Amino acid sequence: MTTLLRQKPSFNIAAALLFFAVAGIAPKSEAHQQWLAPNFFVESADSAWVSFDHTFSDRRFQPGSAPSSYYQWWSVGPDGVKRSIPFLFLGKTRTVGELEIDAPGTYRLEGEEANMAWTQIKVGGESRWQPGTRAAFANGEDEIISSRVYFNKAIAYVTLGTPSREVLAASGDPLEILFVDHPNELVTGKPARIRVFGNGEPRRGQKVELHAEGGAGHDEPMSVCTTDQAGTCQFTLPTKGRYLLIASAEGRHENGSETDGFSNSVSVIVAAREATQ
Repeated sequence: MTTLLRQKPSFNIAAALLFFAVAGIAPKSEAHQQWLAPNFFVESADSAWVSFDHTFSDRRFQPGSAPSSYYQWWSVGPDGVKRSIPFLFLGKTRTVGELEIDAPGTYRLEGEEANMAWTQIKVGGESRWQPGTRAAFANGEDEIISSRVYFNKAIAYVTLGTPSREVLAASGDPLEILFVDHPNELVTGKPARIRVFGNGEPRRGQKVELHAEGGAGHDEPMSVCTTDQAGTCQFTLPTKGRYLLIASAEGRHENGSETDGFSNSVSVIVAAREATQ
């Protein structure tokens, strides 16, 4: 059971659809990056309370805007079971989640907006976005400009005691960053290998951005790696601290699809510790 705390009275999905429909707001902000930042990455105690902030912002690791009401939040434990986050605060600048962990191993924390379709239509000469596929507006008088399906996900890994690898396996998402080297064992100055998959298959030629703590969303990434035929590339974390990895992919659907194309984005926050001599 999930306990929800909201900054203002909750509204249902129908009300949310009405808000976006009237406002004509685009389904995502390209200027902002998203991340899910935990209160720790590695803890040696027998049990611990994990909390995280999930936010969109143009200032890295500073709260900006909370994720939309279409997001859901999960934890996946060392046993491989996916569970809803038991305590959530849905605020203006961030969503805060809390859960207690007591089984040793690595956990994956997720904030996800999965396969949300939006259609851009022209109403009274003005362009606006509304939730739904082309089919939802096919019988109307408004002109359909385009329609896309969006997949957005933010991930963090935390470890209690000894790291484990069960949660590092591919999940079949439209786009995902996988770690060959454990994300909670990254050290400065040593290459860290990752793989990028899409729908369970390696993505060749996929670019992954690496951003350091601080700075703005419009800044150039500190480095970019491009995956090989096996979907693998690597990066090096130069100093101790937190980093953000971002991968995105866009494309068009074949004729007959209810949407013209897709837009996928995934981010993972990691931390590097100093290498021991």
